[in-house]
This record gives sequence, C-alpha cells and structure tokens, in this order.
Amino acid sequence: MRVAVMSPTYNERDNIDQFLAQVSKVLPDADVYIVDDESPDGTGARVREHAASNPQLRLIARTGPRGYAAASREGLTTISRADYDVVVTIDCDLSHDPAIIPHMLTQITQGADMVIGSRYVHGGGVENWSLFRRVLSRLGNWYTAVMLGLPVRDCTAGFRAYRTDLLRRTDIASTASSGYAFLTETLMHINKAGNVRIVEVPIVYVNRAFGESKMNKTIISESMRRVTLWGLQRLRRAGK
Repeated sequence: MRVAVMSPTYNERDNIDQFLAQVSKVLPDADVYIVDDESPDGTGARVREHAASNPQLRLIARTGPRGYAAASREGLTTISRADYDVVVTIDCDLSHDPAIIPHMLTQITQGADMVIGSRYVHGGGVENWSLFRRVLSRLGNWYTAVMLGLPVRDCTAGFRAYRTDLLRRTDIASTASSGYAFLTETLMHINKAGNVRIVEVPIVYVNRAFGESKMNKTIISESMRRVTLWGLQRLRRAGK
C-alpha cells in the first residue's frame, strides 16, 4: 500500500523538525508532502533543507491565496492524481500523534474508505483546552452532524486517512470553503457519494506548544454559516 502524508503549513518552523522526525519514525516508507503558504518564518526553506537529503519529502510551495482550505484543496488534488493508495492528512503543530497512523491504515486495509482521528468517540479527548473551547467544539460538531445528516461525531477533525480513489470521485477541487469549513464540506461531499464506509478511531488532541493557532472568530463564523446553509438546502431537498 503506497501512502502519502500531507500537512498544510504556515509559520511552523518551530515544529517542522520534530514533526518530520515523528512521521518518518512511524512511516519510514511513506512520502511526505508539506504544503506551505509562503511562511514568512522560513518553514518552506527548512523543508527544502530536509528534502535535500530525503527524497521522500516533497514541498508544495504555494503562491496563491493563503489558508488551510486552499492549501488542503491543492495538496489533496495534487496527491490524488499520483500513484498512491492512501493519503493521510495531519497537522504539523504536533497536536496529532503520528503513532496513530498505522491503526488508521489498518482500518483502511479492513475495508474503510475514510478514517477520522476523532476526539469524540470512546477513548478520544483533548488536552490543554479551556472549558469554553471544549463546549464550543462539542456543540459545533453535534450541530454539524445533525444539520448535514453525517454519521460522524468529529466532523471538523483534520487528522484523516482517505483512499485516493475516493478523493478522485468526490472531486475535492470543487469545494468552495475558505476556512476550516473545508473539512466539513469535504466530509459532506464524501457522504453524498454513497457506499462509503467512514470509521472513527480515538485520538487525544493536544493543543500546540509552539506557534499560533489559525483558529479565530471569522473561521468559526464561516463554518457555522456554511453548515446552516448546507443543512437548510438538505432539508429543502428532502421535503420535495
């Protein structure tokens, strides 16, 4: 099974060395794609330094509109066109433990089309979050699942494994979200494809120690607006 690991980055120089070491230790045969948004802190330059001696490391240096959604969309579209069986998406800020990836890949070999590293199934959780953020995330994910009819508890998790043939037939390039709503929109497209087996495995999400979170009120607001709109459209179609 050919595996590609993809991580969108912006100002992650403080984390990139440890991240690459952890992924390489767990998946020595995987190709790793860093999709960097012209990070002013030199993340891309540091990846190039590593890549000079590591042919399995590739940098996708973006010059277009910045943002998690744009970087993820470009990375997933590019990688899904290559000869890989599975693409794993993971954050570079060390909030996701790469040691979980082999378990996710096992689920793929057992028939899953998509595997989500979930905070909200038995055994999952978060560390170093305020009570407000915990409640906001829980309610947001519950609302998203209900409004969109998704059989998933953690709709906004970015730690995922996809079969590449699933990505090809759901046309990730057609997604339109500009923030973390991209994760929900991708899940919605995949669920609409039908005959898709989605599995959630428990993870403990650890809040970043270095760098700044990209989450803000604008991103949260966009996500809730889009989920509400998509949900109303879904209910309207169901009522016809």
